[in-house]
Amino acid sequence: MNFYIFSDLDGTLLDHNDYSFGNLDSYLDKIKNKVKIIFNTSKTFHEVLNINRRLNINFPFIVENGACIFFPEEYLEKIKINKNYFKYENYYGFKLTNYSSKKIIEKLHVFKRKYNFSFYTELEDKKIVEITNLGISDIKRSKERLFTNPIYWEDTKKNFLNFGMDILSVDKNFSILEGGRFFHIFDNYNKGIALKKFLKIINPFNKFLLTTISLGDSENDLSMLEITDYSCVIKSKKNHFFLKKNMNNY
Repeated sequence: MNFYIFSDLDGTLLDHNDYSFGNLDSYLDKIKNKVKIIFNTSKTFHEVLNINRRLNINFPFIVENGACIFFPEEYLEKIKINKNYFKYENYYGFKLTNYSSKKIIEKLHVFKRKYNFSFYTELEDKKIVEITNLGISDIKRSKERLFTNPIYWEDTKKNFLNFGMDILSVDKNFSILEGGRFFHIFDNYNKGIALKKFLKIINPFNKFLLTTISLGDSENDLSMLEITDYSCVIKSKKNHFFLKKNMNNY
């Protein structure tokens, strides 16, 4: 039996306020040789790479809310590398979005005339510290965005609903979900779609029996939580969603 744990990071494995693992790092160290730990997060490539190095693990990971799956070079030795993959540092990326971080800004910047919001990469470091409590080195890694650019909303709830309708004029596939502190814009992907694609890549003909487990705490984790064999919702004051499957909340 092959066990795969797909986990969000902020608010799930990492403390929502200080981003520490607490005692989880020692637990992960005990299980990492028995299960595959696949981070499925809103964080960037360089943020996750830094966490993997801290934990001394070298598994694939899914970044920017499902926008791309990254595989260590040696992980895909037995899998045919084709034009769908691109090389990035010592990893192969499989991209699920049609956008880049820069393109998102280009497409949606016009709406800043109508609504009060900022793209993540536009925020000053000082402001990000106030919102997230991240350290300066972590902020630098978080701004190295390849595919997405979360929105910090400073307008009314009513205008946010109107904004959600307006962006459909740019791309009918756009949707918005709330993360822990920011709103995330997707086109034709999410954490669940990326998870399914990951499983299809590593087990294309269903030759191996896989048991999947997911952990998350936010609405943007919902698509992932609903499709794994076992799901764990991390309780928080901001949890306002329900799974369309039978499960236990821990």
